Amino acid sequence: MAEEVKVFGVWGSPFSRRVEIALKLKGVPYEYIEEDLSNKSPLLLKYNPVHKKIPVFVHNGKPIAESLVILQYIDETWDGYPLLPQDPYDKAISLFWAKFIDEKCLPAAWDACRGLGNKEKAIEEVSGHLETLENELKDKRFFGGDKIGFVDIVANFIALWLGVIQEAVGLELLTQEKFPNLSKWSDEFVNCNIVKENLPDREKLLGYFQARFANSLLKSSKKYQVIHDYTTGSVMAEEVKVFGVWGSPFSRRVEIALKLKGVPYEYIEEDLSNKSPLLLKYNPVHKKIPVFVHNGKPIAESLVILQYIDETWDGYPLLPQDPYDKAISLFWAKFIDEKCLPAAWDAYRGLGNKEKAIEELETLENELKDKRFFGGDKIGFVDIVANLIALWFGVIQEAVGLELLTQEKFPNLSKWSDEFVNCNIVKENLPPREKLLGHFQAHFASSAASK
Repeated sequence: MAEEVKVFGVWGSPFSRRVEIALKLKGVPYEYIEEDLSNKSPLLLKYNPVHKKIPVFVHNGKPIAESLVILQYIDETWDGYPLLPQDPYDKAISLFWAKFIDEKCLPAAWDACRGLGNKEKAIEEVSGHLETLENELKDKRFFGGDKIGFVDIVANFIALWLGVIQEAVGLELLTQEKFPNLSKWSDEFVNCNIVKENLPDREKLLGYFQARFANSLLKSSKKYQVIHDYTTGSVMAEEVKVFGVWGSPFSRRVEIALKLKGVPYEYIEEDLSNKSPLLLKYNPVHKKIPVFVHNGKPIAESLVILQYIDETWDGYPLLPQDPYDKAISLFWAKFIDEKCLPAAWDAYRGLGNKEKAIEELETLENELKDKRFFGGDKIGFVDIVANLIALWFGVIQEAVGLELLTQEKFPNLSKWSDEFVNCNIVKENLPPREKLLGHFQAHFASSAASK
């Protein structure tokens, strides 16, 4: 009803096609704007100044980037066909698998097809990830059950693009013999009418990738880019457990969120050199912390856990209620985890470009502006996700003797860090600074000695 809905995309991109499929399933009319990524339009740069990439979704003049964030926004904004389950746990599990596809399957498949590094190892890695998805599908028609859902839309790359690319390079990854469930699912998915009408022509896509690989454009192409998230509940006599490590910012995020919500929980300290059977049982995919267990049901990935906590318990809000503001918060959380943290970690280890880490921090500095916290006047989702910047960055840079985050360069972030770590609930749920410093000094000393 007189709503402005626009999608900026590229015809051959699985990411912008995800958005189009979701809108078609919801029955939402939209305007599609094709972008030329070699000559990006002023509107694309205006609407996505951080990544300068597609897809970008614009709703009544308000832009959202990152396909997973956009899909969630669409599902929360328009009624009709549901993309995600209503049950908070089922929703969290769907978001876990979406994240697994984007952060594990797609990069591994892309590297295997490009033949970078150890090709056999890359093929083995992607085969393992596909096997995990094969087992998850089991006898289901779609990942979402009997109907196409969020995870199916996110897996569109596997259904069409992976087969096209492996044909273009002469490599077999996804075959009927190895992966009967995934192959059957792929056929069902791409032949669904709404999906079929919103996928690129296969022959055109094949020609594109054949030309791309033949001309060795892959050598200059950037590595495959990859991204996180729940409903209501009560508190009486509930089992709530957190499996973590004392010095991990990721499990500390979960503890801070639970404390802000006033949710009692049991904390289980893990030894990652000797992982407990329970950790391996509850997180068989990644075998990492944090793992959150609610009434016997496990959830992994800290961003997914935080959203589940916010939607399951009332009280202190972590995310905004407004769908657009919520999408923006999720965008910045993803930016911190996928851009700031890796760039800073590489710089501290001497493996990356210090300037790149500074550039990512400058983006956050500008986003903070004159705000007390990223969430406004109160600590919110983005602040909790940025806990590593507030404490761990300062500790690590002291341990290695490299300055990235300083008062002079980043006055807003420095002021925010002080406010955040000195908030009582946060302060009580952070590791002791001196113990953390000793840990990283020993870690970097042993790393230097082993070189």
